[in-house]
Order: sequence, then structure tokens, then C-alpha cells
Amino acid sequence: MTNTSDETHPTHLSPSELGTKEYWETFYSRTLTHISTKHNNAAGEKSSSGNNENEKIDGEDSGEDNEDEDEDDDDDYNGDSDPGTSWFSEHNAPQKVLEFLTREEFPLAPSNTLGSRRGGGGKKGAKKTALSAEDKKKQPSVLDLGTGNGSMLALLRKRGGFVGDMVGVDYSGKSVELARELQVTRRHEAYQTDSEDEGGFGSGDDAGEGEGGEEWDEIQFEEWDILGSEDELRAGKVGWFPYDKGGFDIVLDKGTFDAVSLMAEKSQCERYPGISGALVRKGGFLVVTSCNWTEEEVVRWFNSASGGSESAKLVVWGRVQYPRFRFGGQEGQGVCTVCFQRV
Repeated sequence: MTNTSDETHPTHLSPSELGTKEYWETFYSRTLTHISTKHNNAAGEKSSSGNNENEKIDGEDSGEDNEDEDEDDDDDYNGDSDPGTSWFSEHNAPQKVLEFLTREEFPLAPSNTLGSRRGGGGKKGAKKTALSAEDKKKQPSVLDLGTGNGSMLALLRKRGGFVGDMVGVDYSGKSVELARELQVTRRHEAYQTDSEDEGGFGSGDDAGEGEGGEEWDEIQFEEWDILGSEDELRAGKVGWFPYDKGGFDIVLDKGTFDAVSLMAEKSQCERYPGISGALVRKGGFLVVTSCNWTEEEVVRWFNSASGGSESAKLVVWGRVQYPRFRFGGQEGQGVCTVCFQRV
């Protein structure tokens, strides 16, 4: 528990290797090597098996073995490929954030922005309706800060029904490489749906193709350091930033502020809330999920940081509810998600 004294913001956390770029570059580099090795081994086993025409395979036993191997592979992609995802998945945070952003009460949920053309919002048996390029431009755009393996954006695209522009950024080049790889191979479970009739409502010639011939627009993943690119952003040199709209409709942070909080340079932690808030258009939303800070502390950080800039002022719009526990007479929760609106 951090010390919340009379300071404008909560007391800083102690530095950790999780707050260094070197740690994440090394981790994602190992993950990519691991994935490549598994692909090569799998290809070699298939080739060897295919050349042995006299080999008799027990269908039932072989199927069980292969199923177990597939499950192990999925675990590697869905867990080891991004430790941050694992931390938050323990509390079902990705699914809860998805549910929060797709409920009717959220103004930018597909059920509100797509209306009848949404065709049932990704439910089983729903009929997908193609949108024109002009209509698609009117749909909410989403930016994922510290995207990791890109799984949160994949969930919103494939299961949430969000069809607008999506960009995932990370200061780790290896992270971006991994996110792009998983999008191409569709190996992460976030790219899967419960039915071929579910999810994605993309259209157009540049749409990607998912399972069952489903078409949906690709997610853009870019290497970008939010704390080191303010001048570039102000100069209008960031190609993926929607300058015409004044920012993204929805900006997501799932653990990135946590990592910044663990940096040795404490000024970065103080700068981050204001910089991330400025990436949101006026009236848009910033959704912050943290396991290092309490809900009250997250609110204090982002309110104090944005309060000095009227154009980027953030107010609490809503919260995601998680199971609460009591320990030592205190009540708390293992993770929190706060939705801010820029006003």
C-alpha cells in the first residue's frame, strides 16, 4: 500500500526492473525466439510424419496427444507472450474491460454507434453488415498504450464489435513485432471467436480475413515512446494520430502506467497522466487499469496531472467492478479500472 499523504499525488513506488525498456525488450525477444522455435519444430514433425507412409497412427490416442500439445502452445501464446496480460487475466480484467466498453450505458459502445447495422452485436448467429469507408470513419477510434501482445485490441475487434481505426503502440520494438506476428497467425485466443458467425464487422479491400472467411480491418501496431515523443506529436509528425479529430475516441492503458510508475526517473510518472490524457479527443475516454495503485490513487494521479491544463482535464466517468476482499480489517481489490472522460 502506498503512502497517500498531503501531496497532490500519491507517493512514488520504488524502482523495479519492470520499469525499464531493457527488461521488456529482452522478454519479448525471448518470446519471439520461443515462438519461432515451436513453429520450426512443429513443421519438422509434420514433415517427418508425412514422409513415413507405413506409420500407423492410433487415431484416438494420437488425437488426445495432439490436443494436449495444442493446449500447451495456446498457453504459451496467451500467457507467456505477455506477462502483463497474465497479471490482469488473474482478475479477469481484460474480459471485464471488454464488457464495460460494450455495455449500452457506455456512449461509444458498438450497440450505440452502429445501431441496427451491427446485426446483433457479435451474438451467435448474428448477420454481419458491411460498412462503407465513410461510415467506418465515424466509428470510435481506439489507441492502446503499451499494447504488449496486442490482445486487448484483438478482443475489442473480434468479440466487442468495434470497427473503427485501432492502433496499438509500445516503446518495445520486440513487443510490436510480437503483436504483428500474433495478428497474422491468429494464434492468440483473443483473435478467436466462439463461432464463425461471431465478432468483427469490418469491410473494404484492406480488411483482414479471419476464421470462416470473416473479414475485418487489421489493427495497426507501431513502435512509439509516449514519454519521448511530445515534440513529434505536437509538430503533427505522428502519421497514425487522428489530428483531424483532436485525438482518439478511446485510449486504453492496461498496466502501462504501472510500468511507468516503476521507472527510476520519478518525473516520468508525474508526466504520464497529462500526456496520455492529451491523446484523447475532447469528450473521449481514457480507461486506466492498474494492479499497483488503488482506485483512489489512480484518480488522484490523473486528476492532479491534468488539472493544470484545462484542455486536457479528466473527470471520472465510471469504474469497472471487481471482487473485493478483506485483509487485516481493510477492504480492497487486486486490480482496479477507472474510466476518465476528457472535458
